[in-house]
Amino acid sequence: MTSAAMAVFPCGVASGEPGPHGIVLWTCLGPGAVDGGTDVPVGYEIAADPGFRDVRVRGETATHAGRDWTVRVVVDDPALEPFSTYYYRFTAAGATSRPGRFRTLPDPDARPERVRIAFLSCQDYTNGYYTALAHLAREDVDYVLHLGDYIYETTADPSFQSGQVRALRLPGRRIRAQTLADYRYLYRAYKRDPYLQRLHEAFACWHCWDDHEFANDSYGVYDTDTRDERLNYSPARRLAASQAWHEYLPTRLEFAPERGPLDALRVYRSVRIGDLVELVITDERLYRDGPPCGLGTFDRYLTPGCPARLDQRRTILGPVQREWFVETVTRSTRVWKIWANQVMCMQLKLSSVRGLFPWLPHLDLYVNLDQWDGFPAERERVLRAIERAGVTDFVVLTGDIHSFGAGYLRADFDDPASPALGVGLIGGSVTSANFVEMLTFGFGGVLVPPEAELTPALVRSNPHLKYFNSAAHGYVVLDITRTGITATMKAVDTIRARAARLLTLREFWVPRGAARLVRTGEGVPEFGTDDPDLSPSAR
Repeated sequence: MTSAAMAVFPCGVASGEPGPHGIVLWTCLGPGAVDGGTDVPVGYEIAADPGFRDVRVRGETATHAGRDWTVRVVVDDPALEPFSTYYYRFTAAGATSRPGRFRTLPDPDARPERVRIAFLSCQDYTNGYYTALAHLAREDVDYVLHLGDYIYETTADPSFQSGQVRALRLPGRRIRAQTLADYRYLYRAYKRDPYLQRLHEAFACWHCWDDHEFANDSYGVYDTDTRDERLNYSPARRLAASQAWHEYLPTRLEFAPERGPLDALRVYRSVRIGDLVELVITDERLYRDGPPCGLGTFDRYLTPGCPARLDQRRTILGPVQREWFVETVTRSTRVWKIWANQVMCMQLKLSSVRGLFPWLPHLDLYVNLDQWDGFPAERERVLRAIERAGVTDFVVLTGDIHSFGAGYLRADFDDPASPALGVGLIGGSVTSANFVEMLTFGFGGVLVPPEAELTPALVRSNPHLKYFNSAAHGYVVLDITRTGITATMKAVDTIRARAARLLTLREFWVPRGAARLVRTGEGVPEFGTDDPDLSPSAR
């Protein structure tokens, strides 16, 4: 792309929310295209070939300062055929963007033999380079699912960072985003990353949010920046965060600020990929109750819990979304019911911690009450409903915890005889600090010996957990067929340099008809170092 085109399209292009005959296209304009406060016309075209000789859809839209010069085009056109690959590009101010590529969905009644989806989460820009995304952009997948923490609201918070690799400075000069200008700045900064641009150019994405698109461990319109809930009440901040998310990601969702911060955006939804997959995306932030045991760090992390944690009324989904979720999953006739779930659903305790921390008494600690362990009654209610309905082939995907993992979903995690109701798969972060980095002040990584990690103790403490690795960064590729799912967990050997090697950490086979994990591979070298044409210096 020429320097003029880069000035007009500094954030590249993206696509999302594919349908059998449609897609959402996205870009944003830079200073090279903006002329004062007037509307700027933007053209777009979609072709069946990368040379744009067979153009299927062509049109024009406009953008303006009120949407921060972002462009969203929702296309539904019979000229686009189901389960087919297309190419798109934008034109504005005499410049043409670099092209992007997407794949439409199969018809809802189609019977596809295979679909491949990669999922990822947690890409703290300041904590490292997006080397994992450089590799993911070259994977042979159909679609990408982003489970949240696309941006981080903090730019210099020592509580959650293991040492900055790349610096950012908010317009308001705070360490946490507070205003619409702050959140918009973060999306633009993240989207200028060349590896993230390559990923978006390669695949259509589905997006949901987690906490850091607003505030760490957020709930409803509350952040957890202080121990005083009255000071954490932030409806204007929540609305600003939602608006920026809507402006900068390619979704079909409607943003209606007049409905207030809790109802301005409804991000929970389901996607049908032929008769093969029902992808159910939930929102585990807007409708949840606050932390059960208090707002302090050790009220939420590495805590023995408290009686309020067991309150039957506590909710992470909210009653309306919970009813929708249970009905969607239990009534689905698709082969695989896949839940895009932000925070870890499987229980995660650390038992007999005195062996690891001699100064502590002998007790069991919950690692994180911000996840479903803070809502065990609702978790059991949801899983019991799935059990009663006889749902099979149920798979839960999770991000948030900056770790790779695999295990089983049970209605009662404290009862080893409780049957497995589904399989849980956890993807490591793209860059956000994992447990080993937090414990080694940023010096951990994929090559840290297992005996030096906390993770073996976590596996021993949680019999339903068959694999856990909190020393690596990467993503997971799902090869979904009518007979089973192959889940391949891939990690880069560094995020501290602009180039990295890719390894396969683990590979699991989930056979159809049984909630079972079969380990099939590990430690397989992949592409080697990044190609030169993906390096920032070549851009």
